[in-house]
Amino acid sequence: MIGKLEKFKTMFLDECEEHVRTLEKSLTALKNGARGQDWVDNAFRAVHSVKGGAGMLGFNRIVPFAHTLEAVLDAARLKRIPITDQLASAALRAVDCLSDLVIAAGKGVDLPSGFESSQSAALVNVAGISIPTSIVVAVPDASSNADDPQGEKLQISRMLDISFRPHVGLLRRANDPLFILRQLAEMGAVKVSADCSGLPPLADMNPTDAYLSWNLTLQTKAAEQAIRSVFEFVEDDCALSIAPAAGAEIQAVTAIAEPAIANGGPDYVLSEPVLSTIRVDLDRIDRLVNLSGEIAISQALVAQLIDQSLFNAHPRLFQELSQLLTHTQNLQDSVMAIRAQPIRTIFERMPRLVRELCDVTGKSIVLRLVGEATEIDKTMIEQLSDPIMHMIRNAADHGIENSEERIARGKPADGIITLRAEQRGSRIVIEIEDDGRGIDREKVRQRALERNLVSADENLGAEEIDHLIFLPGFTTAERVSDISGRGVGMDVVKRNIQRLGGRIAIRSELGRGTRMTLTLPLTLAVLEGMVVRSGGDSYVIPIGSIVECRNSWSKDSDALPGLGEVLNVRGTNLRLLHLSRIFNIGGAETDSQSIAVIAEIEGGHQIALVVDEIVGQQQVVIKSLADNFEAVPGVAGATILGDGRVALILDPTEIARLASGRGASVRQSMDFGNQTRRNVA
Repeated sequence: MIGKLEKFKTMFLDECEEHVRTLEKSLTALKNGARGQDWVDNAFRAVHSVKGGAGMLGFNRIVPFAHTLEAVLDAARLKRIPITDQLASAALRAVDCLSDLVIAAGKGVDLPSGFESSQSAALVNVAGISIPTSIVVAVPDASSNADDPQGEKLQISRMLDISFRPHVGLLRRANDPLFILRQLAEMGAVKVSADCSGLPPLADMNPTDAYLSWNLTLQTKAAEQAIRSVFEFVEDDCALSIAPAAGAEIQAVTAIAEPAIANGGPDYVLSEPVLSTIRVDLDRIDRLVNLSGEIAISQALVAQLIDQSLFNAHPRLFQELSQLLTHTQNLQDSVMAIRAQPIRTIFERMPRLVRELCDVTGKSIVLRLVGEATEIDKTMIEQLSDPIMHMIRNAADHGIENSEERIARGKPADGIITLRAEQRGSRIVIEIEDDGRGIDREKVRQRALERNLVSADENLGAEEIDHLIFLPGFTTAERVSDISGRGVGMDVVKRNIQRLGGRIAIRSELGRGTRMTLTLPLTLAVLEGMVVRSGGDSYVIPIGSIVECRNSWSKDSDALPGLGEVLNVRGTNLRLLHLSRIFNIGGAETDSQSIAVIAEIEGGHQIALVVDEIVGQQQVVIKSLADNFEAVPGVAGATILGDGRVALILDPTEIARLASGRGASVRQSMDFGNQTRRNVA
């Protein structure tokens, strides 16, 4: 029983995350003016589920608090109290407290005594109702099973006969009898017999009508009130009876049994809920992804060996190999999809953060979430939470004005922070935008000078000044607060994003607001890239960065004062950068024989990167240089091509900075090619 109890606890805690998100979504809608009955009903069901599960599993600290929230929502759904902005706000703060209690229960941590008391009292005060204090909590007794190492037997105190006969319209009200049977199975050993006598002929059946009934025998220690609470949502839509079973009590019963046929219908002992998903350790998925990467390398090698001569000599072999390559690609795509998760798991943590920031700063801020269903690699999701959280804190503290200042400037009293995600090609773009003060560039420059982060003779453009906020130790705050002001944070944000193979761009307008744009790869494991050659070496440029490629480009090139070499592309001068010169690669082609790859870099700008030859496009498996060798300026990683040679994956933004001297020293990046390849290989 102990093993099963721990499994149920884990399942309950996972389900609580969903219930808390439902509560936050529903209550936020109510706070924003929605008055549909579904919002209240959904919130009530969610907290009812949390309370019921917590009671069954012995999380007694959660039960009374959830009971208070449940009672308030019940009064609201029955129209006994009005739904006001104050009530929704108090309920949201209560949900935050409930989430803390659930997290503490999962970690086995005891929160301070009375931790939840103030929130409970505040909620009751706003609701203006009295809350019944009698709560029945049924706790499974794991100690009674100490002599059963397999945990298969369940000591019981009594046996109950339950007759559950749904009315014909039960299904139409979004109730599912199977859910009820699963809940009963969690309360003990249950034997179920379906009564099919109400089934009409197939031609007369209506899929929205309920025809089946059930007779159950439940062996449990739970109180009858706890059992009846399982049927709470359907009590008006069914005929229900619960009575002691005839015969002597059984001291122990096995929780798993073989199916049998009795009483004219199927007869089963339910042991565990049936799940549509399974949990897999991330390490297993990572091993699968790595194996998929090795297959991709072999696939590239095989693809290079398939040519017309093979088709002429062995047409059937050619056909089967081509089909194998297609299946391999589909397998790789499917494996990568396993790691993909909606970014919703991050986004739904942010409303609570904004509510807390409003309480601390005294500002009124509305958070808008867009693109929550956008999928991204699970590993990246885990590493994105802190950077996004810090940028929202920064926007709330530095960007959004207080209500009085906003009104004086002709703005709405409520500040708006928008958190948006979308997929663009092979990249994920996340934007954090506020309609606040914007960046005061003169103030930023002066503060950077005061802290000796830049020199007085540096001529910085608007974009370069904006990016000063990412320097270590930089802050414009006049005083240190609980939110910001210590000069740490944004530099860490930038490093974390770059570690994920991404970049940050800033666009700001004084008095209008600021938008920070994070551009990230879909996955950290596989990249769609263009293989190019410079000298005798191969490189990979991410496809998501490439705009176009140009042959015979030299006739459109020029040298301009202050800019150096440029390439005129449809009236726009782009910086012209020779990869062979930046990386000191010998044996490069002359300009007339080379190719200019137009690539997009941070900030929406473009550069023209000169290479000798375009070899082709292919998916490559990304290998970290930092893990296998050391970080190399201008290089995002490495890969192994189909011929077994190592190719470096280029970062166009860092290459542009190397060329202008704003990144790491250009000298540091020279003469590293052969050494890097030897160490990575």
